[in-house]
Amino acid sequence: MIKLKADYVLTLNEKYEIIKNGEVVFDDKIIDVGTDLEYDLKEIYLGKNSVIMPALINTHTHLEFSSNYTHLEYGDFMSWLNSVLEHREDLFHGCKSECYKSAIKEMKKSGICAFGQISSTGNDLKYLKHSPLKVVYFNEIIGSNPAAVDMIYQDFLARIEQSKEVKNDKFKIGLSIHSPYSVHPILMKKVIEIAKSEDLPIQTHFMESKAERKWLENGEGEFKIFFEKHFKNAKPLITPQEFIEQFENTKTTFIHCVHANEKELQKINEIGGYISHCPISNRLLNVGLLNLESVKNFSIPYNVATDGKSSNFSLNLFKEIRAALLMHTDLHPKYLAKDLLKSVTINAAKALNLNNGSLEKDKEADIITFRLPNKVEDEELLPLQIILHTNKIDNLYINGKEVK
Repeated sequence: MIKLKADYVLTLNEKYEIIKNGEVVFDDKIIDVGTDLEYDLKEIYLGKNSVIMPALINTHTHLEFSSNYTHLEYGDFMSWLNSVLEHREDLFHGCKSECYKSAIKEMKKSGICAFGQISSTGNDLKYLKHSPLKVVYFNEIIGSNPAAVDMIYQDFLARIEQSKEVKNDKFKIGLSIHSPYSVHPILMKKVIEIAKSEDLPIQTHFMESKAERKWLENGEGEFKIFFEKHFKNAKPLITPQEFIEQFENTKTTFIHCVHANEKELQKINEIGGYISHCPISNRLLNVGLLNLESVKNFSIPYNVATDGKSSNFSLNLFKEIRAALLMHTDLHPKYLAKDLLKSVTINAAKALNLNNGSLEKDKEADIITFRLPNKVEDEELLPLQIILHTNKIDNLYINGKEVK
């Protein structure tokens, strides 16, 4: 067992308790949290202005693109998408062992204990199966050509089986349906049935751009040109509302939702869905900004994620939530900061079906420690000061063991 003491302990529990001069006792799971805890252990005090809080969780990444720096075109969603198709294979081949290690190291230094990885090929499995961080590995299906449905599905099943072979306490499985415009409804149904029968979380991109809505509702716009050029397919196969309804009775996270309307947000709420917000990605692709006020009004739990380096320059979650804090100018920074810390801890844990994300008895002991530059007099401002002044952490514990 280990006993840590810090000037501030953020529990991120339901009451959002902040404990001054607090202590946390843990082995692989959290045993106790409070003050003056009586355990026959040597107490480790972390120093002046020290903080203990749950480790961060990056729910949505595309590490296959981690070799990207200047290859892709930003500023317009469709231009970016075309550049992804042009450079995809080169970027995938350019990310080998050291590339994945570097991506994981970047996340680790910024206090991330777990991440959701979208895998479109399965080629990343050999690099991630021994990750020091927890992985929820989302095998992704993509393909809207009805003639190729059987072949795509068989390849998808084979990738699922390969990932199951390495499944353990730190490596879990999920499924991903790329988007409503890129996956045939027959494939959607098959994948969702697997998720239901095996209780697996799902992720899907939804309403990232205006072009997506124009295509799904009217079969017009830039996506019409895109599909005619690349796939000779110029007909949308499902409406946005029908798409959301497919995910009833599943644990699904809808990625982006920048252009989701109130009716769609209401439906996401009704099916118990989650939303993943990737503000830097949305800014670089110039698609707009998720309406967090509407998301909260519909009581949809949201998390913040970095997305991949295909549409970001960093995998640092502190930088990501700082960007969100500065972008959402209509929301009070003090209260938004509290929500943003929840979004990368307890909300993220629920979306990935993990038993961590808060400092509570019997939760897995995934913990970070760091120090602020000065004392925070008003503890109501502590979440805001943490977001403003933290880029890297001092210590990361996963299942109670320090990860160097």
